[in-house]
Amino acid sequence: MAKPITDFVRSTLTPVEGYTPGASRLTDRPVVRLDWNESPFPLTPKAQAALTRFTLGHRYPDYQQMPLREALADYVGFDPERIVPGAGLDDVFATLASISVEPGAEVIIAEPTFGVYRSLFSMLGATIVNVPLTQAPEFLLDTEAILNAVTGNTRLIILCNPNNPTGNLITRELIETIVDNVPCPVAIDEAYAEFSGQDHLDLARTRDNVIVLRTLSKFAGLAGFRVGYGIFPEPLLPYLRRVMPAFCNISGLSSDIAIASLQDLDILKQQRDLIVAERTRVIAALDAIPHVTPYPSATNFVLFRLPVPDSSVVLDALAARDIFVRRYGATGWDLQDCLRVSIGLPEENDAFLAALTDILRSLRTSGQTE
Repeated sequence: MAKPITDFVRSTLTPVEGYTPGASRLTDRPVVRLDWNESPFPLTPKAQAALTRFTLGHRYPDYQQMPLREALADYVGFDPERIVPGAGLDDVFATLASISVEPGAEVIIAEPTFGVYRSLFSMLGATIVNVPLTQAPEFLLDTEAILNAVTGNTRLIILCNPNNPTGNLITRELIETIVDNVPCPVAIDEAYAEFSGQDHLDLARTRDNVIVLRTLSKFAGLAGFRVGYGIFPEPLLPYLRRVMPAFCNISGLSSDIAIASLQDLDILKQQRDLIVAERTRVIAALDAIPHVTPYPSATNFVLFRLPVPDSSVVLDALAARDIFVRRYGATGWDLQDCLRVSIGLPEENDAFLAALTDILRSLRTSGQTE
């Protein structure tokens, strides 16, 4: 008798676990989409020109994506051979997992943090060891606990800095303490580095166990073109060549647009500065709303606490007005009364702040706030 086809699914894969993204969807309707941490700006002029003139969709791109790797290497100041691109940063993490994870391997993370770490590495058979951040408002990394969590089975430590969804920076001292006192690789996710004024590129130059991971989705506004990259230690390069997918899973169009975007760095930096200025304004405006607590942010989003036991009532009320933000209440991270808002254009931020103020006023009048 034939077995059920589900008997042939990998034992480490469950049908219920996985990363839960933002709720909003692309639509022709005018909505305020502040739940995906995207850039609110369109393609830069050179990137738009690359899109317009692209005619080689019927041809494969460079097999090793060397033109793209060279452009990224020039941006961060590394040998192109050390640059591993992928179709978004998630894809680069999958490449990292391919050389580091096997059944029984342990991966240390510090939640609350980016949910893909848990879903991806556990799907591939790793045991996730969570060393939680301290409670709000600090959200500090427990360095001593991480060092104590390292065992002979630890294959990787992942640090998100600045951290998502809390938005805060881990101090350089804490990161160096971990890097210099563990035998395993330490992957530093710098998806939001350009908004923070801090990076760890020097650690990738001077330490053989540091991997720095980045993306063009946020700073360069290429979320729809899916280009991420990692800076890997030289000793890992022979193994990376074995597991890197053909063409790095990046289309010729995405590669051309990424290269062109990096030629418009002055524009990207101006856009970044506008987002940082808006971040400061939004935090101040949130802080001015009675009983709302925004947390410091070094990213393009802000986590804030509300005077309600369950922030889903505010999330739903905002969505009813076509304003979408992010909630993490079902994760067990003690953020059930929090929301996270991406920084958009000034008019989008104004619409969000006005709606939030009105919704909280209505909840307060009806006795639903604390």
